[in-house]
Amino acid sequence: MSVTYGFYNSIGGDRKYNALQMSSIFDGIIEDGVYMTIGDALAVKQSSGMTVTIGEGRAWFDHTWTLNDSLYPITLDASDVLLSRIDAIVLEVNANTTTRANSFKIVKGAPASNPVRPTLVKSELLNQHPLAYISVPKGATSISQSN
Repeated sequence: MSVTYGFYNSIGGDRKYNALQMSSIFDGIIEDGVYMTIGDALAVKQSSGMTVTIGEGRAWFDHTWTLNDSLYPITLDASDVLLSRIDAIVLEVNANTTTRANSFKIVKGAPASNPVRPTLVKSELLNQHPLAYISVPKGATSISQSN
């Protein structure tokens, strides 16, 4: 379609707008990312043991918004005994019809003698946006801020 427009009040149900049309009005005004001036800008910080917290903040990704208004704890899997790994803390935007939600997740890296960052999903309906990468040393029982 070459021309689109909106919004007009519906008369008898003749106007139906979807979420993408509503959020597209911000294209060119808002860019994908974390708002650095709101809360803690979703900063990932050590907590205790293998738990980290995601700070308060707001983000806009893939025509959706996310607001976190309190510390969000998330626990990493136990470390490998022999090999280190790198995990990613991500904001996942899932537009699949069975989900339609934004959430914080851990993408676990592969244990290796020279670990690399895990590959994140980037597709039409599912995107993982990294908030932090965490080095998980072999044999670790806790995460420090330097990780």
